[in-house]
Amino acid sequence: MKVLAVLIIVVALVIIIVPQYTNCEYGQDHSTSTTSSGDAAAAMPYRMMKCYWSAHAEIVAGVPLLAVGALLVFARRKETTLALGIVTAVLGVLTILIPTSVVGTCLNDQMVCNTEMKPTLLIAGGITVALGVAVLVLGQLRREDGGSGGAAVA
Repeated sequence: MKVLAVLIIVVALVIIIVPQYTNCEYGQDHSTSTTSSGDAAAAMPYRMMKCYWSAHAEIVAGVPLLAVGALLVFARRKETTLALGIVTAVLGVLTILIPTSVVGTCLNDQMVCNTEMKPTLLIAGGITVALGVAVLVLGQLRREDGGSGGAAVA
């Protein structure tokens, strides 16, 4: 179970870090939003691209997934393991839904968010769902007392 926990932590780090560097806004400087005359009222407001918000929303899925992985390292009870497996699978589905339907990515298929960020998140989300199912299956096989054999200590 500890191997699955470490894998969940690694995938969570991928979900958190990769979108921050593969969205279309990465490296852009938007601090100069005034015109050359310095008139801030005449400047057009800058709207961030959808992939920027998807990248930030993935933090919402990745940080709890990171916590679930850490908790799974110490989980000893069958019920706890099953609950963490369900949460892992749900966060994996959320990871997939954010760039596909909840927030989305840019409309141009050639943008870096569609060529790098979105495929990475879809694969990471799929791996996360698979890890959640694996935790559920192995959790069902686990003994009630959390041990691997021998007599239960009262």
